[in-house]
Parts: sequence; C-alpha cells; structure tokens
Amino acid sequence: MFEPCRSGFVAGWKRAVESLLCLPSTILESLSPATEGDALRIEAELDSVREGIRLFDYVYPLLGIVVGTIEAHHAPLLCVAGSWLFIFATSIVNEILLRRDMQIKDVIAHARVRARMMSVMTLVQTAGWVSLILWAWDTNFIPSNMFAVLVVSCTLAGISMRLSQHAAAVAGPMLLLAVIMFVMEAFHSTTNLVTLFQLAIVYTVLMLLQACAMHRRFRRTWQLEHERALLIENLRDAKQESDRAHRQALAASKAKSEFLANMSHELRTPLNAIIGFSDIIRSKTFGNSPERYSEYGGYVHQSGQHLLAMISDILELAKIEAGRKKLHQEPIDLMSLVRDEVFIAGEKAAQKSVAVHANLPSRLPLLNADPHAVRQILTNLLSNAVKFTPANGKIEVSATLNAGHEIELCISDNGLGIAAENQARLFDRFGQESPEVTTDSRGTGLGLPIVKGLVDMHGGHIRLESALGEGTRITIFFPRASTLDGTARQAA
Repeated sequence: MFEPCRSGFVAGWKRAVESLLCLPSTILESLSPATEGDALRIEAELDSVREGIRLFDYVYPLLGIVVGTIEAHHAPLLCVAGSWLFIFATSIVNEILLRRDMQIKDVIAHARVRARMMSVMTLVQTAGWVSLILWAWDTNFIPSNMFAVLVVSCTLAGISMRLSQHAAAVAGPMLLLAVIMFVMEAFHSTTNLVTLFQLAIVYTVLMLLQACAMHRRFRRTWQLEHERALLIENLRDAKQESDRAHRQALAASKAKSEFLANMSHELRTPLNAIIGFSDIIRSKTFGNSPERYSEYGGYVHQSGQHLLAMISDILELAKIEAGRKKLHQEPIDLMSLVRDEVFIAGEKAAQKSVAVHANLPSRLPLLNADPHAVRQILTNLLSNAVKFTPANGKIEVSATLNAGHEIELCISDNGLGIAAENQARLFDRFGQESPEVTTDSRGTGLGLPIVKGLVDMHGGHIRLESALGEGTRITIFFPRASTLDGTARQAA
C-alpha cells in the first residue's frame, strides 16, 4: 500500500536534485540557444515572462506607496521617495522596451538578444523594489525588520511563480532576494537567529525547487503544444496533398478517357480503310483493273504505316516510363541532323503551303547524345508544328550555344498556339491539348510526352512559350555536359 507512495516520493526528490544540479547549464542554455528549435522554445518562455514583468511594473509602484506609508514614521522620507521614483522609472522603461520591436531576422540571434535584455530588466526591476525595502528596514526596530523579511519572502514567492518560465530571467532576482533575506536574518540580535536563518534557507530552497518544477512543467507543456501544432500542420498538409492527388487522379482519368476515345478513332479509321480496300482487292469487285487495285493497295499500305507509327509511339512511351529505354550516346552533328529533318518535314508542310526552314549558326560544337532519340524529338516537334500551323504559315528550327555552354534546340511556329490553362499538362501522359482545338489530324497526343521523356533521359529540360493565335515556341536545353568542347562543325 505504501510502496507506490514511497517510490513517488523518491522519484520526486530525485527530480528535484537533478534540477538543482542542472540549474547552471539550464541558465546558460536559456541565454544562448543553439538551434532554431531551442530559440522558438525560449521565445515562448520570454513571452510568458513578459506578462510577469508587466504585472510587476504595475504592482511594484502601488505596493511601494503602501510600504512607504507603513514605514513612514521611522524611514527617511526622501530615501523612500527616491526608491519609489526609481521603481516608477524602471516600470516606464520596461514598458518602452517591451513594446519595442527588434529588427533582427535571424531567429537564434533574436532569441539571444531578447533573453539577455529581459534578464537584465527583471534584475533591475527587482533591485528597485529591494532598495525600497532596505530603506524601510531598521535593525533596531524588530517589527519593521520582520515586516521587511515578510515582504522579501512574499516577493520571492511571487517572482518564482511569475518568472520561472525562463531560467535566466528568474535566477538573478531570486538570488538577489535570497541574499537580502539572509543578510536581514544575520543582523537579527535575538536568540532566534539560528532558527530564523535555517528557516530562510529552507524557504529559499523550497522556492527554488518550486521555480524549477514550474520551469520544467512549462517546457513540457510547450513541447506538447508544439508537437500538437506540428501534428495539425502535418494533417492539414496531408489533407491538402490528398485533395491534390484526388484532383490529379480525376484529371488523369478524364484525360485518359479523352485519350482512349481519340485513340479509338485513330485506330478505327485506318483499320476500316485496310479492311474495306483489302476486301475490294480480295473480291475483285471492279474486275480486272490493276490500276485501281494498285491505288487501293497504296491506301492499305498507308493505313498500315499509320497504325504502325501509333503502336510504335505507344510502345516507346511505355518503355520510357518503365525505365527500359536505353540511350546510346555518341558525338553527333546536330546541324546536319536538323537540316535532314527540316527537309523531310518541308515536303509534308509544302502540301499545306507552310514554309519550314532552319536558322543555324556558322559553327556549333558536337552534341553527345543518342542520335535516334534526338531525331525522334525533332520529328515529333516538327510534326506537331506542321499539324497546327495553318496555310501560309511559317516554321523555324534553330540551334545555338547559350552563355551557359548549353546547346539549345528551338522549334517555333506562328500557328494556332496553346491556351495558358492547357500548357501545364501538355507534356503529361494523356495530356493532349484541349479537345476544342480541332485540325485535320489531331493525332494521339503521345508525341510531346515522348519528347519530354527523351529530353529528361538526356538530363535536359524544356521551355514552352505559347499563346492562342500567336503560335508556339518550344526550346530544348541539352545539359552542359553534353556539349563537346574543342569540336565543332561548320554549316555548309
């Protein structure tokens, strides 16, 4: 029955001894926080101490009038008035300092300056109050002496409760009051000297232990509150992340549905052509007409090539996303490759009266990259540019070496352009541009995701600049490491 009480008593004394032994290090830590977390905790301690300082700023001047009135018959009036004026001036200065906003951005430095300032403020505030008590103290008048001891002991209790949150702020005033109380008891000329002095020591130790316990309790409370705030913030972030993921999932589902609907159209059209024309050829519907069957065979071949290209794009994107795509990098002449692709794209663009030309520098370093991948990037970007550029439009391909020694590959057109709200998802899988934009051949929307995947594999990045009705400009930045110094090719 008594075992839990005994163990609790022992644990309490153990904590008390540990608190007293750790007191010097705790005081130093409260003046010089080492981390931002310590600084935030000390700022919370100082905010609580700030309320205690303000309370004493109002209480001390009022109590000073009461004490001065009680001891007016034997204390020097001029000295008492001087001490009271000192208390009043200290209160005014404290209020000014408490309202001051220190322009220190660093969290740790701000906490250090504020901790030291408030520690000095509490010590000066207590010193002013003690000066009034000392003037009212008369060693030859026992009642006055006992009254002074009573005021000091009550002040010690009040300070230990109101300022104990910050170790350095309470340590100075408590030490000053304890010394004053011991001095008063030492000057007693009665037979109760030893007993009163021992009681003063016990009382001071009890107040010190009480201050340590309250300080430890405040730290624990602040830690729990801090952890609760972090938990709430994490839960809020998790909810926002969940909402964001939900919106992204809905957008991806919608984009996927649009992609599949468009893909079904893209697959059905050439398949219908293949089935229809091959059936005509198989059944010889038009008798012996080699010219017509040859023409229909060409349609079948064209549709098959179209299907093969779509399936190749799907497989290529799947390989990139699965990480199975391998690059075979080697030094390549980017200008020569650009001229080839511009020539190929120009033949198709000429059918729409769209001009395609290259704007190349006189010399350009070799690029360390996968030639097939770079050709695929150019093919997809030029194909999109031709597709979305109206008749009499213009497409330009350029390659330059920028100030960061990165090779830039740029494809620009004056076509339809892309709305700002659609640009963010343009390079995403299933991220085809708005279905309201219609052309003769919208395609599957796989070209740009493949381009982004290939550019990412090379360690580069893409910049998109576009506006509706003003055309589109896509710039590929190859990393600086891909630029081969000391080797260059001159334009023909």
